[in-house]
Amino acid sequence: MRKIASLVVLVLFPILLADCASPGRYNLPPKRQKRVSTGLENFIIGHAEKYRGRKIALVTNHSGVDFNLRKNIDLFRAKGMEIVLACAPEHGLYGHENDYDKQLYQVDRRLNVIVYNLHHLSVEQLRHLLGPADAVIFDIQDMGMRCYTYVSSLKQVMDALNGTSIELVVLDRPNPLGFLGIDGAYLHDGFQSRHISAFPSTFIYNLTMGEAARFYRSFQARDVKLRVIPLGNYRRDLLYNETMLPWVPPSPNLPTYESAVVYSAVVMLEGVNLSVGRGTTKPFEYIGAPWIEPRELARLLSELDLTNFRFRPVYFAPTFSKYTGMRCGGVQIFYMGGAFSPMEVSYRIISLLKTAYPQFRWDRNGGRHHVDFLAGTDLFRKNIDEGKPFAEFAARIAEGQREFNRLRKKHLLY
Repeated sequence: MRKIASLVVLVLFPILLADCASPGRYNLPPKRQKRVSTGLENFIIGHAEKYRGRKIALVTNHSGVDFNLRKNIDLFRAKGMEIVLACAPEHGLYGHENDYDKQLYQVDRRLNVIVYNLHHLSVEQLRHLLGPADAVIFDIQDMGMRCYTYVSSLKQVMDALNGTSIELVVLDRPNPLGFLGIDGAYLHDGFQSRHISAFPSTFIYNLTMGEAARFYRSFQARDVKLRVIPLGNYRRDLLYNETMLPWVPPSPNLPTYESAVVYSAVVMLEGVNLSVGRGTTKPFEYIGAPWIEPRELARLLSELDLTNFRFRPVYFAPTFSKYTGMRCGGVQIFYMGGAFSPMEVSYRIISLLKTAYPQFRWDRNGGRHHVDFLAGTDLFRKNIDEGKPFAEFAARIAEGQREFNRLRKKHLLY
């Protein structure tokens, strides 16, 4: 009898494993999809020798690695390139700083290079610093969202190089949200800010960093000597796990690809008085506040019928950011796969919160509503305040989306 039972287990176990691994976004990509090669890898193979002996200013962070996780600066030096200085975007060279260090620069003794803080440099100061370089190499993993500050760093570098003879080399990387298309408002006048709303695009812009550079050169930085090293085997509809590239968290609060996708749908909640899970083990997957009962919120969100997401009631206590050390009730958000509109998801969630909880408030920054800069318009907030459905907001921003899409199409590489 024991032999029969053992045989049943042996027969069923592979079936159970197969069932657990069956269709889902966590599966390995189909064999017909070749591994995507990054702009960094393609540069080392086909272009680096041309830069041997040249003075290079490197704009990068911890995401600047190849498939084998080797740092770009080490690869460049192995090819005889002289790194005269480095510049790092938000979160620093190693991507571990939640609130970027206030210092203008640091001497990195391990890498033997001075690293400047882009967030503390004006365009004029950056132009002066880059002056001794023969070329600037830009190699940063982006998220494909206007409020994600790395694309603003690209704009800053291009503004600094505009009208100079210094070449800008952008090493392209995948857009993790390329499968979502474009979404949200084309940046409205009066809602620009230096970091979260600087790049002239829709909220989700469906450009790689290389394509964004091409777009911005045609838009404003017309006198930048630009070279883009493209990706290999890339399609813009690929999920990041389908590229077969390792996920290196581009910032401290996006530890997994799933958290990065959910981030696109909940980042607007950074403009209201809820925690978005900063300071927890599930940033942007947890949302909540001390005045929320978890089961009630999970039920209300489930009734929205957001088919790409599921909601689990949770309690959490952030170790920093909003409600530090306080017990928050809320939900964990699970992304179930498929394309969706981040703006619609955030619009409907915030509309529900405003209706269901009298404690709800819009956050202000310097007297202005923070969410307006995230959204690139005040229409998002005002339409919610007026109780209007998402379809009405979508109709009001549709013309701007069409205009942006018309402009961006000229600069697509994939």
